[in-house]
Amino acid sequence: MPHDTLRATVIVVNFNGGAFVLECIESLSQQKTPGVDVEVVVVDNASTDGSDREIAQFYPDVRIIRSPKNIGFAGGVNLGIANSTGDVIVLINNDAVAAPGFLSSIVAPLLDDGNDRVAAVTARILLSGRFIPAPGSPTAYVSASGQRWERVARNATPGSGIALINSTGNQVSRSGNGRDRSWLDTTDDEKSPVDVFGFSGGGAAIRRAALDTVGLFDERLFMYYEDTDLAWRLRRAGWTVQYAQGATVWHRHAASSGIRSPFFLRHNVRNRILVTARNGTLRMLVSAVARTGGSLLKAIRRALANRDDADARVQVRATALGLVQALVMIPGYVSDGRLRDAGSRLPRSFITDWTVDD
Repeated sequence: MPHDTLRATVIVVNFNGGAFVLECIESLSQQKTPGVDVEVVVVDNASTDGSDREIAQFYPDVRIIRSPKNIGFAGGVNLGIANSTGDVIVLINNDAVAAPGFLSSIVAPLLDDGNDRVAAVTARILLSGRFIPAPGSPTAYVSASGQRWERVARNATPGSGIALINSTGNQVSRSGNGRDRSWLDTTDDEKSPVDVFGFSGGGAAIRRAALDTVGLFDERLFMYYEDTDLAWRLRRAGWTVQYAQGATVWHRHAASSGIRSPFFLRHNVRNRILVTARNGTLRMLVSAVARTGGSLLKAIRRALANRDDADARVQVRATALGLVQALVMIPGYVSDGRLRDAGSRLPRSFITDWTVDD
């Protein structure tokens, strides 16, 4: 990719982003990227809060593409890609703020002549705000080790709390569960290798030439796991993914959908099974379905033990619906995966070198 001709298209998918998306666009407007022609494209998914009009008013250089309906993150990104010409597609969530140097750092690995097979670069995504330990809190963020954290209140003493990592790329567990690498690690203890299985759609740069070989995001997934699915397809096609620690964004995690909402739960349940059905081994698919069934049984037992446990009832309904939808859609994803097998450089079993514990 010639250094003096790089064109980067930054795509922000917006749905009722309110003040958050304005902060995102403002942070992008402050980026300095010598040698890179940058265009910022906002794909608006039929917002009703007026945020699209505010973007047009305050940032006239930003190109807005309006969808007549909400087509999700996957559909929104695809619409932006189809209406842009960038050699590199840069993604950032509408509820995230780019730190100075984000754009130049996220595209830098793709400019390296020795990185011709690097398809994507994933950012250092930090959770917005600062956090303190919160043992026993039912609303806390929970790390893989069980450590609980709560965000420091805005009126807290300045400098209190510590910064936590949201993602340094995506990983896949042995049961097909996608998750953020370095989730809730402290920034002081970060040990994140450059090579990573997949990128996070919340902050990434993707080479258009790589997309031309495997296709775009799967719009049927709508939201969640679409980045894991695309990274998986890129990996099997012989591409790699790198992590750029210098490309930092601050993210309000699940600000639009909520990490405990029925929407979030249902799409996560459904999509992790479907993505595993398309890309993973049969053992992984069986494990994914079994793991979901086990989670459903636990939620049912919780709901029966305490009829006032509204959270358990929400989990039962969302998990059951997501599982049913996945089972209905699995045949199509299995068939699609088999078609892709013939053109893949790597067998499905390659994933065993990348999986992590559940």
